[in-house]
Amino acid sequence: MTPSLSPRRRRRRWIRWSLLALFTAILLFHVPILRGIGRLLIVETAHSHPDALFMMSGDGAYNYAANAVRNIPGPLILKPEMSKTRLEELGIAPDRIAEFHRELARRGVPDGQRIVLQGEARNQWEALELLDRWLVPGSPQQVTALCDEFQTRRLKIMVDAVLKTRAPQLGIQPLTDRRFDATNWWKSRGGIRAVVLGGVSLAIASIHRGSPAQPTPFDPEEYETALKAGRAVDSGRNAMSASWLESVARWLDIGQMPTKVDHVVLLPGDEDVRPFVAAALVNAGLADDILLPRNHASPSVEDGLASPVHEIAAKAISRRGVSLDRFQVLSMKSDGTIEDAMAAREVLDQEPDARVAVVTSFYHTRRARMSFRAIYGPRADQFLYVSAPVVDFNAANWWKTDTGMQLIVTELVKVAIYWVSYGPGRYWLLSGLVLLIAAWRWRRTIRRRRKREELAKSVTAAAAVPA
Repeated sequence: MTPSLSPRRRRRRWIRWSLLALFTAILLFHVPILRGIGRLLIVETAHSHPDALFMMSGDGAYNYAANAVRNIPGPLILKPEMSKTRLEELGIAPDRIAEFHRELARRGVPDGQRIVLQGEARNQWEALELLDRWLVPGSPQQVTALCDEFQTRRLKIMVDAVLKTRAPQLGIQPLTDRRFDATNWWKSRGGIRAVVLGGVSLAIASIHRGSPAQPTPFDPEEYETALKAGRAVDSGRNAMSASWLESVARWLDIGQMPTKVDHVVLLPGDEDVRPFVAAALVNAGLADDILLPRNHASPSVEDGLASPVHEIAAKAISRRGVSLDRFQVLSMKSDGTIEDAMAAREVLDQEPDARVAVVTSFYHTRRARMSFRAIYGPRADQFLYVSAPVVDFNAANWWKTDTGMQLIVTELVKVAIYWVSYGPGRYWLLSGLVLLIAAWRWRRTIRRRRKREELAKSVTAAAAVPA
């Protein structure tokens, strides 16, 4: 007779077979699983004949709205008035309200059907509040919001929270990005970024609604004057943290006080501040020139709705009085911090002894150093990482704002991914796995030894009992 297995061994066998089945299912059906993950972020509740379209975000929003006007009699096109950025105020970036009227007029939408909801909303929560005030109380008006597809489930949560009983009046139309969608998002860096950000922002919206903080003042003139006087603006990373949440943001910030360098590498992003910090370094005599990475064109750039990021940064730098011969646009197109670092090799590989400063937002400096280490090795530790302030939040209040929550949490996820992909994380994980297996085998050996000893004792005791 075959001896029956103990409950413990049956449970272990069931766990092993379950893990094997799970691994096999992931291996064989990873495409449907990944598609399902993308579709989890998507909600579609658009009304078939809405009274108005509410423009939030998404690729091709203007084309969709114009086609809807042609196919549906008389819907209004609503645009929330968002707070102006520094670049809009300076005329470097196009005014979003002017763009709204211009693009819809080009597509044949009459003036009377284009409505701007006044109020200068600072985030999408406040944009929905503007819509809530526009809706006539007690009326059966139906509105469809146009939104990037991977942000639609988050938008649904926000709609339910803001409009409450009137939430069914606002449907949601997902707009698919021309570069990727729910069926292939994992094949491109942009798609992965969109899904990760969509998941993070969805989780945050589910548990937390941040109120926009008062903008942190940043005056390029004052920053430049401080640099020239030798009292550079410190990011505050060495200040005492009042809470563990503040400590998290300060841990991400490894920025240093600016000193004399040969080149400044200006990482793309937050063009309201970063280009002005880079220009201040040049104007203060702390840098000779600025290297600008060139990003791949986004859908809005392809459609002529926005200028390429490097052109916007170049205009902002020029506005601060930096001459054209003191900044250089790099030839390689990049899509991420790693590729930005690779693009800079065009210059830095020719000057192995050059002193380099990398300018980026304060929360991005740690990952920037990880990226440059992956490309330049130990040389990257000699680079200077300069923390540019962020207008929308700071280390002391990031968890109180919607933007801060999204950016800091997403940055922590990216740092973890970079730690495994480009840092020592893979070796730590492998070592941990080896130790875990060794501990499991050692524990199993000890248990078997104890069972043999107990069995031997029982046999000896049984033999000692007189017949």
